[in-house]
Amino acid sequence: MHTSSERIFLWIVRIGLFAIPLLPLYVSSSMLFPFITGKNFAFRIIIEIIFAFWVGLAVMQPAYRPRLTPLFKIITVFIAIVFLADILSPNPYRAFFSNYERMEGFMMLGHLYLYFVMLTSVFKTRRDWLIFLHVSLAASLIASYYGLLQRLGYRVSLQGGFRVDSTIGNPTYFAAYLLFHVWLMTILIHQFWKRWWQAALYGAILLFELVIIYFTATRGVVVALALVVPPFLAALVYFWNRITALRLAGPPTGILTDRRPGRKIAAGVLVLSVAVPLLFWGIRRTEFVQSSQALRRLTNYSLGEGTIQDRIRIWKMSLQGVRERPILGWGQENYYLVFQKYFDPGLYGAEPWFDRSHNVFLDWAVHAGIMGLGAYLAILGAALWQIIRAMRSGAAIFFEGLALIGLFATDFLQKLFVFDNLSSYLLFFAFISYSQFASPAAYPRADPAPTRAGRDPRLYRSGVVAVAVMLVAVAVWGWWANVRAIRESKALIAALQTARGNADIHSVEAAFSRALAYQTFGDTEVREQLGNLAREVAGMEGPADLRRNFVQFALAELRQETSHPAKDVKHLLFMLTVINRGLTLDSSLVQEGETIAAETMRLSPTKQVAGFEVAQYYLGTNRLDRAVEVLESVWRGEPRFQQAAQNLWIVAIMARRPDLIEELRRVWTLNELEERIIFNIARAYQQVEDFASARDTYAVLVAIAPQNPQYRATYAALLARTGNSEEARRQTEEAIRIDPNFGREGGQFLEQLP
Repeated sequence: MHTSSERIFLWIVRIGLFAIPLLPLYVSSSMLFPFITGKNFAFRIIIEIIFAFWVGLAVMQPAYRPRLTPLFKIITVFIAIVFLADILSPNPYRAFFSNYERMEGFMMLGHLYLYFVMLTSVFKTRRDWLIFLHVSLAASLIASYYGLLQRLGYRVSLQGGFRVDSTIGNPTYFAAYLLFHVWLMTILIHQFWKRWWQAALYGAILLFELVIIYFTATRGVVVALALVVPPFLAALVYFWNRITALRLAGPPTGILTDRRPGRKIAAGVLVLSVAVPLLFWGIRRTEFVQSSQALRRLTNYSLGEGTIQDRIRIWKMSLQGVRERPILGWGQENYYLVFQKYFDPGLYGAEPWFDRSHNVFLDWAVHAGIMGLGAYLAILGAALWQIIRAMRSGAAIFFEGLALIGLFATDFLQKLFVFDNLSSYLLFFAFISYSQFASPAAYPRADPAPTRAGRDPRLYRSGVVAVAVMLVAVAVWGWWANVRAIRESKALIAALQTARGNADIHSVEAAFSRALAYQTFGDTEVREQLGNLAREVAGMEGPADLRRNFVQFALAELRQETSHPAKDVKHLLFMLTVINRGLTLDSSLVQEGETIAAETMRLSPTKQVAGFEVAQYYLGTNRLDRAVEVLESVWRGEPRFQQAAQNLWIVAIMARRPDLIEELRRVWTLNELEERIIFNIARAYQQVEDFASARDTYAVLVAIAPQNPQYRATYAALLARTGNSEEARRQTEEAIRIDPNFGREGGQFLEQLP
């Protein structure tokens, strides 16, 4: 009885751990952010269930309890530091529960820690690890095949374009996921070198996944491989005799048993690994490279490039955040506070909101301070220490040790430009765990073996009781933390479908109320979607009282989202845009709008989109001088931003501020601006009846787009109004020539000319 209980518990834990590597293939179309939410909820539920059974095993047998190795201690310290940082963060709730878009925070990290504990405690044999690693390899092969279908046009990439993202949902994440498997296959080729067909199969899969990495066009991963593979191959050549020392003791059953051919092959691959990147770098300006979108992206590097410049600006902002809270940082998922406070106006061309530094190490410095970053780096240090110590003890682990060092080195380098997600986190913690298993020589004491069942029946009974208690706790926790959040996500999708289905406002409000009734961390996403919808409803046609009530409903929910001290400017902007659209429905919103506008500029004075919405509020409440003041501040923060120049230019026209217009002209001549911006400026001149300036602006439009008949017609009307009938006639005749459909209207205009 005792033995059967132990075996059942053990196999439940093992099966759960074996299932984890399959999660990157899971895409949940029934929830918001289908590439993220489904994977994360499934991971949490699996970990919680098998953890209950692992607790029973740990009670029954000391062999299933974690060993207090340096690696285990350091990871535990890291988790404790992050926990403390999250507790003391400005927004602890967000630090713990994150949101649907990321599904991280301490909820993810805590489950990853349990994942690590169970991997190192339960997988005691190479057979366990080989099954686990082969499941992960099979999943990567399926994901790669899906990526190939995207490349061939049979599947559509989530982000569109030429880059493949497979079931991961992001090309960069997908490449980082495959990067781990490149090194895994290198390890497996070495382990199964005597079975030539198996080694050849791993080699074919390795080449296939390298091709898929190329199709992702992810520069960070490609650069990491280009920098790490040559030193790895050089070490392979240098230590070849030591690596093959044990092989040569047996019969020559494979091509790699002879030292000289094997070493020459490794040397040849080394030369290729250096020559091929240099070749493509040398011909990067040629038509052959530039005609390929992937090759062009992988070979075009410049510090002046927009993406790289954006990264540098974000890193500088992150460093400012670290300086403000250096010890324990801001807590996970609180990067928005750093972003809005230290926003660099030079990011005007990038995506509007960043919630990460796009550098794992800066992220941990922001999230958990210098202590958290130091502990994270210590994890890598402990893993490398145990690998190197094991390598020095004998040749058996030497090749595998080199490959693991290569894996962690490439992962380190690519993390300089990106951040982790669940798929890469799972592999990182799995290989950290595997490095401990593969380095037994680093620890003088071997793992204790499970004792025979029946020696202490009380422990087995206690283990069964522990499992029963834990399963009850997991059920309660799972309903509160997982099931309700899953149901809220599905309810939100139902609410959005109701809104898109042209349902009446009452039905839409009821659908959103049902979603919010679950009261989980998903409330933030529901309120954001509600705010987006309220902006549309406020400007729709229909009964004013129904629209007013919906606006008030949305604002009441957004007030809850901004009620805590650590406000997110993005949510304040949701409120302000709803108020700006709803002022015609409810004049009582003016005072609240005033408060939100002031708070928005206080929290993020350099964020352009914030300034634009605040200026819109002042325009809507007939305070032109305040709108000019805000837009002038925004423009001076980054004069190169054309949208900021346009907004200030138009409001300066309305406010009769020729001094500002002249200053704008010194930075931007009209023909340097985008066509749509010139057109908007021209219309502003028309609205204030400054026809001479409008005429000159349309002259620029005609020069830029000479085949646009509407520009010429409006230009002709302005010429006539300012006394130049001859040129007005010529422009009208040209407009008729370009578009004969304009003939009747143009003919009537010509008859009216002097």
